[in-house]
Amino acid sequence: MNANLNSIRAKLEIRPGRLFIGGQWLDWDGARFDQINPNDNQTIGTFAEAGQRGVDLAVAAARHAFDDGPWPTLPAQDRKRILQPIIERIYELEAELATLQTLDNGMPYSFSRHSRASGKSCADILDHHAGWCDKITGETFPRHSSSSNLQYLTYRDPVGVVGAILAWNVPLNMFAIKVGPALASGCTVVLKPSEYTNLAVTRLVEIFAESDLPPGVVNFVTGGAETGAALAGHPGVDKVTFTGSAAVGERIVSVSGANMKRLSLELGGKSAGIVFPEARSVASAATTMMGLCSTFLSGQVCTTPSRALVHRSIFDEFVHHASEQVKQVRFGDPFDPATTSAPIISRAQVERIRNLIDSGIEQGARLAFGGEERDDIPGGGNWIAPALFLGVDPGMRIAREEFFGPVLCAIPFDSEEEAIRLANDSEYGLAGCIFTTDIAQGMRVARSVRTGAIGINGYASVANAPMGGVKRSGLGREGGWASIEAFTEIKTVAINLDG
Repeated sequence: MNANLNSIRAKLEIRPGRLFIGGQWLDWDGARFDQINPNDNQTIGTFAEAGQRGVDLAVAAARHAFDDGPWPTLPAQDRKRILQPIIERIYELEAELATLQTLDNGMPYSFSRHSRASGKSCADILDHHAGWCDKITGETFPRHSSSSNLQYLTYRDPVGVVGAILAWNVPLNMFAIKVGPALASGCTVVLKPSEYTNLAVTRLVEIFAESDLPPGVVNFVTGGAETGAALAGHPGVDKVTFTGSAAVGERIVSVSGANMKRLSLELGGKSAGIVFPEARSVASAATTMMGLCSTFLSGQVCTTPSRALVHRSIFDEFVHHASEQVKQVRFGDPFDPATTSAPIISRAQVERIRNLIDSGIEQGARLAFGGEERDDIPGGGNWIAPALFLGVDPGMRIAREEFFGPVLCAIPFDSEEEAIRLANDSEYGLAGCIFTTDIAQGMRVARSVRTGAIGINGYASVANAPMGGVKRSGLGREGGWASIEAFTEIKTVAINLDG
């Protein structure tokens, strides 16, 4: 393993290979798996493969904590008082958590520490949702007819035991986005991180384990597809919240019907960025879109605009500025401040991206630059040079399938109507962005493009606003009040006022 990464890991005294169930850490006696660091493809830790047996234990603990424990009925003020010290502790340990996240997935430390994917951001998201504890209300309804003297009102009850399955790309934020609203609503949780990124989430669970949270409210299992499938299909789980691929999301939908699980699924995307001649700066639009594909997580974010729809009159200018942007990209040690980009998470993902790139060339698209695997980076690792495709037909695989990597497809258009048609010509609908100084135009297009979220001259997900997809990009929303709605059930109570 890279000597620098190994020394950083050793200083953190990581104790992998444990499960947290019913308020106790268990040294697992079953199968284990290695977590591979994408910067050098060396083992960075060995973790428990919980499998069906571990999931059964964790769900039983969460079920007992929900059905018989105090958490679901605890006064809102008390629930908030328990969560607040946890949040403060996360703020205190934000640098350590950022280091662990960088060791997990190779995110450059500068981003892991200071971006919206940081430990501070994790605490901010948890803090926002903790604020809902004493604001979860129902409604009262006026008398409907003279035939009865009934008063109707509603309550929001916690949905129950939640199976939370996290994506690997921003594990700190993923933890907060799923655990925060679940706990604020009074649910209990069984949490599984991606098999690619266990270190940062393990540390977060350690923080929760040191708190006054009742036993069984938060439970933690690790593992791969077998463990995830056991959790998603478990009859003792009332709701599954999952972020990941559309293919896995579809399998979760197929097994959830057995006990009518509630679902929150944020899945894949093939987002479009639309650049009009009215854009404030073509250079800024090109740099933004190419930068989202080439820096930070190297395009491995579900909301990345991987289709650049550019008005034909400014198309060549856009391509020029995109090619200039990639000259700023630097690969290497993620703790080096000069490093701009993360490696591809696994060898399997490298092969998938390369297969899509090859298909684009075979189908007639022109690779303007990049796309080759970089094997000249010290330490090895999984690196693909940022790529831009031109001459892309909307029916090509590269225009329809999610790369989840450093590849942008540029497609020209001639009218606003054509831009909208191209943007909507996708089985996905997660996010998008529009570049124009004509706000009326921006609003028309934003309302016409079928996505769960879209930005005009800028976009970022935040804790207090809903985020989610339409079409094959998912079910439900996360963020703000929408998260509380997703983790609660409405109960209607009728009171006969005549006694």
